[in-house]
Amino acid sequence: MPRFNLQGLEESAADSASWTRFAHPTFAEGRNQARSGNCNLQEDFVAQQKVYDHFADVYDLIAVENDGYMGPKILANETAILLGNNTIAKILDVGSGTGLSGDEILKKGYSCIDAFDSSKPSCEVAQKKGVYDRIFLSKGCPKGSELQLNLDNTYDLIVSAGTFWVTPSYPGVDMFEEMARIVKPGGQILIVVNQEYVQGEWQNWDKLKDLEKRGVLKVREVKVVPNYRMNVSISNTNNGNPPNAVAMIYDIL
Repeated sequence: MPRFNLQGLEESAADSASWTRFAHPTFAEGRNQARSGNCNLQEDFVAQQKVYDHFADVYDLIAVENDGYMGPKILANETAILLGNNTIAKILDVGSGTGLSGDEILKKGYSCIDAFDSSKPSCEVAQKKGVYDRIFLSKGCPKGSELQLNLDNTYDLIVSAGTFWVTPSYPGVDMFEEMARIVKPGGQILIVVNQEYVQGEWQNWDKLKDLEKRGVLKVREVKVVPNYRMNVSISNTNNGNPPNAVAMIYDIL
């Protein structure tokens, strides 16, 4: 019996009912396996990618209308706070998917945005929108060694919404040193995720403490923002209220 029950996914309609059936249980199973200490990273990664690939063409509609996903809007608001009037700042969106975050950031007046994601169908959707200048496709499980971008000191800001720490195969602390390498000194990394995702046991925050000790980056105080996802029925983790988002900012030294 597969640990990720995706039987019937490829034959299913790419609609909200199938998304509810396959997507959120797959995300939750990855976290459950991590908590039990029984997670196979590659197996987890493949399962997650199958979901994103299958729903790429309808992801925007489902995420916003079915889930009430507010991560991209929160990310864009926090981006504007950080960048202010610097509308020519160079931005990299990690876990860019179909371009929801890029679109919201563009609406704020910032147009120099590149993208990095591991789902080719999602990147193809984003490319059609014309939101990003360049789109980089990850070739595997997105750990730090998979970033592999020869762009040292290129970006003023790296942003990400709904990607870090979702399950152990998603980007996490292993990627921070690589991200710091391609951000200009004085720039930032800005991550917005469900507060639940940073309360697991697989993040290994000691790696960030090590980067601080080595003078690579400085961690700011975590900012809690309400209403990460408006559809409470997906996972009631906040006493019947929409889950909070956390905005996490890292200054690159």
